[in-house]
Amino acid sequence: MRKILLAATLLFASLSLCAQSAYYSSIEGVKGGESLKNALYKLIDRKQTVDYGSGASRTWGAFYTTDAIIEGSRRRVADMYSDNARYFGAKGASVDGMNIEHSVAKSWWGGTENDAYRDLHHLNPSDQEANNRKSNYPMARLTKVTWTNGIMNVGKADIAGSSQNAFEPADQYKGDFARTYLYMFTCYQNLKWKYTWMVYENSTYPTIKPWAVDLLLKWHHDDPVSAKEIERNNAVYAIQGNRNPFVDYPRLADFVWGDSVDYTFHLYGAAENGSGNQGGSSTGGSTGEQPGGETGGSSLSATKFTLVDNAAALSAGDTVIIVCGNVAMSKEQRANNRATAAVELSGNEVVSIASDVQKIVIEKGAVASTYALRVDGGYLYAASSSSNYLRTQDNIDANASWQITIADGGAADIQAKGGNARNLLRYNPSAKIFSCYKSGQSKVSIYAKKVSASTKVDAAKAAARRVNVYNSNGKLLRRNVPFARAFYGLPRGVYVVDNEKYYIK
Repeated sequence: MRKILLAATLLFASLSLCAQSAYYSSIEGVKGGESLKNALYKLIDRKQTVDYGSGASRTWGAFYTTDAIIEGSRRRVADMYSDNARYFGAKGASVDGMNIEHSVAKSWWGGTENDAYRDLHHLNPSDQEANNRKSNYPMARLTKVTWTNGIMNVGKADIAGSSQNAFEPADQYKGDFARTYLYMFTCYQNLKWKYTWMVYENSTYPTIKPWAVDLLLKWHHDDPVSAKEIERNNAVYAIQGNRNPFVDYPRLADFVWGDSVDYTFHLYGAAENGSGNQGGSSTGGSTGEQPGGETGGSSLSATKFTLVDNAAALSAGDTVIIVCGNVAMSKEQRANNRATAAVELSGNEVVSIASDVQKIVIEKGAVASTYALRVDGGYLYAASSSSNYLRTQDNIDANASWQITIADGGAADIQAKGGNARNLLRYNPSAKIFSCYKSGQSKVSIYAKKVSASTKVDAAKAAARRVNVYNSNGKLLRRNVPFARAFYGLPRGVYVVDNEKYYIK
């Protein structure tokens, strides 16, 4: 009987994976960035929310299934806001001392009782006091804690250069909250947001402000998907009919907002860029920067930055670095300019870059035929028409829009628009800084991320092959799993399959 039950369990798991793949079929082969976010929006917008409140067919009835920890014959409430032990009574009955909490506060969109108001993916049973203390504050890294219960922390945070009220969850729940926020700002990208701490008022892409993207992606990576989240996602899907894709496919977040926006997303296998070349996790000891799909390791390639000698070759979504000689613009933001970081050139390629080189994502500017330059923490802009200032801001306007022209040999003029239109982004070799100048100083060059020809692996054969997965210390993590699922849900790191190392980045 036990063997029969085990076989039935494995069959059910296999069928579940097939059903999940069918659910996500519409995003297979979609390019990252805006196109992928829009495709996800159309997919997860198909849902049937339940009524808000107590009752077997309402929110508290759903919590009885989605947020219960079974302890013998009792159901303990799973509470991400406190460690107080509270238990469900009858299905649908509210629990004393607890609220139904909107993790993304309902006031952010004006409090309208729409699908966002009822969406189980971001509704949680919450300790009443923690809920009240959290208020409708944004989520951030706190610089000062004014209240804590050991799980939920409330206080002050530095947000876009000013001190604001905020909350910070416990480390074990940061990834949970981050993936919920990524879901909400995708599923409800069509809303006009009233409170815009973390999001733009009206923006289907990127929707989330740069500082918030950095925060959410960091917490998403640092606290990987847990079994609890997977189970809850399945339970909500059974009730509401839609899923949180950032739980099912954690790498999606990087394809929508992170280091893989210029690649095409595949449910199984490596990411593919627009030219058909593939980038994936690397093997054999290579540590190149290859964004990959869910499995990693299904193609082998090296990523380089190549000189852009024609401005027409640039397009929104490209990742670039700004170089002059053997230095590039650094992530280090000084008061009014950027420091330098080392690069190594070979011909028209950058073959080695320091870890602090600033990678820039090109987006459409607010002025016709211009680009916005997204960096860590915001968008580059010329902060003054009379001084050599280069700073960041959290929105795209005329001042954060740049006209790019490239002469023969690859020398680029990157000219600010708006009120500071005379300023050019250049390198000052005496001061060793990148900043804006009306004239003089050294011109820069733009190098864009390209992917070399790859060694492709037959995707069907790779998906069917069954393997064992070990961590870097030789501990067996998974036994006899399909290669296509070998790395699913694992955090970034080094893994060994068939005596080959795979780097999940």
